[in-house]
Amino acid sequence: MLRLMLLRHAKSNSIPGVADLQRPLTERGYREAELVGQYLVSQQLLPELAIVSSATRTQQTWTTVSAAFKTPIRKITEERIYEASVDSIVQVIRNIEPGPRVVLVIGHNPGLYLTTEYLSGEGDEDAFERLEMGFPPASLTVMDFDVDAWGQVGEKGGRLLRFETPETMMG
Repeated sequence: MLRLMLLRHAKSNSIPGVADLQRPLTERGYREAELVGQYLVSQQLLPELAIVSSATRTQQTWTTVSAAFKTPIRKITEERIYEASVDSIVQVIRNIEPGPRVVLVIGHNPGLYLTTEYLSGEGDEDAFERLEMGFPPASLTVMDFDVDAWGQVGEKGGRLLRFETPETMMG
């Protein structure tokens, strides 16, 4: 079994004169990312590999989230996740090398929301209902796949276990 977690970057703002790729997190964004890290630790949802978009805000989200972990987690920066289509994101997932069973992908909307919809065949009804209301910054989905290799991950093949936002992570 494989577990895939998709995390939208924490809150960032558009800044005049700053390219979208370089947009940093806001203070609120840093707080949200800290919360996500604490949530992952408290729920024992630690990734074995993180695949992070090349955008500044996703890199800052990962740095802040991973500060909560006791041990370092391998990270790959992946340009194909930035402003990516479902096809691009799924291709990145299917190309994960054998080894890690729990992978965290940090990226952007609408790609992560649409990828969650594409991959989730069944799962927690409350999670699906919340997902329909939107995928705000620092939202996290957790899906399990009853397969042995990432190349076997496919449409409607996942079970959506959780959809969490900063509000639901605070309990």
